[in-house]
Amino acid sequence: MKEVYPFQSSDEERKRLIAQGELLAPLTQRLFERAAITAGMRVLDIGSGSGDVALLAAQLVGPAGNVTGIDRDPAQVKYAEQRAKVRGLANVHFVAGDFREIELTPAVDAIVGRLVLMYAANPLDAIQRALRNLKPGSIIALQESIIDYEGPVFIEPLDCLAARAAEWFRAGFKHAGVHSRMGMRLFGLMRKAGLAPSTEIDMLVPIQEGPDGALFSTLASVVRSQIAAIVASGVATEAEIDIDTLEQRMIADAPADGVVGYFNLGHVSVWARKP
Repeated sequence: MKEVYPFQSSDEERKRLIAQGELLAPLTQRLFERAAITAGMRVLDIGSGSGDVALLAAQLVGPAGNVTGIDRDPAQVKYAEQRAKVRGLANVHFVAGDFREIELTPAVDAIVGRLVLMYAANPLDAIQRALRNLKPGSIIALQESIIDYEGPVFIEPLDCLAARAAEWFRAGFKHAGVHSRMGMRLFGLMRKAGLAPSTEIDMLVPIQEGPDGALFSTLASVVRSQIAAIVASGVATEAEIDIDTLEQRMIADAPADGVVGYFNLGHVSVWARKP
């Protein structure tokens, strides 16, 4: 399977990731606390993006610990480093590279990651290669999504522009080959990798509202960042999407009582221990 990441690297995409990070932060912190990521630990954040997961982990491990974030996009790495500097966090740093290739000495006390394996061509191989950097008896804590490509879009009303934008989003993901059920596969994947996963499995489904809430801005930012994949899927043209006016058109299209929904994304948390 060819590996394709559907989102384009841009300042707008980094803003989207930060907004996503704020939405998912409570679930991520709950996962880390359940997995006992605590002060003094050395942590590797795989696919660190704009740095949100690494920055959260850095707060938990404190000045006696440290966090390394790795991402293939040098622009993301530079941006994450700037965010850490602004926050005065000296216990976190970021490197550009593929987490499947990095080798840390000594091995770390924990590996963390959010929405990473769903984009990997071979998720089992990816997790196995990452585990080379984890000490025996130590923790891996991951979050992945569930995307329903075939079912209805859970936006009310279904005939609004926001629901059509959610269909575009799903089509772009499907065209790119994103693993739609990675959240549900995560527990079994950890077992196949030889880990002992906890049966404490959490799931969060963020539900948003528009036009007063964040639903329309969230949808517009997702569509903007993956517009190339959406157009390549054939579901819509750039002219139909008209990205610069999309959010305002969704607002104008909304009924008087508003729009509520989520676009088929559930976020699943699983943690495990390496034997």
